[in-house]
Amino acid sequence: MTRANWVIRIAGAIVILVNAAVSAQAQTAAFSVIDDAVGSRFFEPATTRVDPIDRNRLIIGFNTGLDTALLKYREFRASTAAFSYTSAMDTISVKIAAPAGYYIAKVTYTQRGTGVVLRTGKAAGGTTWTVGDVSRPLGTFGTNPALTGTVNLTDQNRTVVPVSVTTSLFAFATPSLGSASVQVTGADLRVQLLPLP
Repeated sequence: MTRANWVIRIAGAIVILVNAAVSAQAQTAAFSVIDDAVGSRFFEPATTRVDPIDRNRLIIGFNTGLDTALLKYREFRASTAAFSYTSAMDTISVKIAAPAGYYIAKVTYTQRGTGVVLRTGKAAGGTTWTVGDVSRPLGTFGTNPALTGTVNLTDQNRTVVPVSVTTSLFAFATPSLGSASVQVTGADLRVQLLPLP
């Protein structure tokens, strides 16, 4: 075989691989049945949306503003400040479905936030999740609720996977001697798809 034939074959193989990769990236998961456990505060299904740039990423929404009936802020925050909850807990759940010919290979959850403690204040929290039939801890934290976790479902050929994420926040301080706050300000779920064998 001549050198020119080898070059043509290698170039053809590269084109096939690139087309397969582009085809796999173009496939998008469907996110549906989005719900949360605590209505009108903390996680907010109504503002949860698919990322317009990465269609396999679900951006989780949060409530905002003051609940005038309870005189409490709706943000996903635990704080010793006035008009705040000193503990906050919510669960958001979603059903993820792969497109025809693909399965869900990995699911990744990422969470971001802020917090501060002064003098006798204490702040803490934790996040767990259930992916399919298995529950796992994502982590515990103090004033920095940032964490991430991935569940690998490769070779399970699952085309539909239910996911639920539960986050709990707590803040405490002795009267007039300190303050504490911890807040989740962003979260998302990202899905990786692979072709079914």
